[in-house]
Amino acid sequence: MDDIKQYFLQADNYMEDILKRSSNELDNYIEKSPAWKQGNESIMKTVRQLLFHSVTHEYHHKGQIVTMLRMLGYTPNNTGLLFLYI
Repeated sequence: MDDIKQYFLQADNYMEDILKRSSNELDNYIEKSPAWKQGNESIMKTVRQLLFHSVTHEYHHKGQIVTMLRMLGYTPNNTGLLFLYI
């Protein structure tokens, strides 16, 4: 559990660093050639795009976990997802 807490702390610190950047910096492009891509194909995304992808992807997994819990017969606590759209 301590390892998991440490990883979350690292992620929080990284996100704090990103959020401290200026709007200009958030629109800078990052180019990478992921190992899973064939050939030398690269991907170009802005810091802003990567940030928003991370946030929406987290909600995707949160929804999967809630669905699995319901399928197993548990009623999960309120995840707060509905309050984002009200």
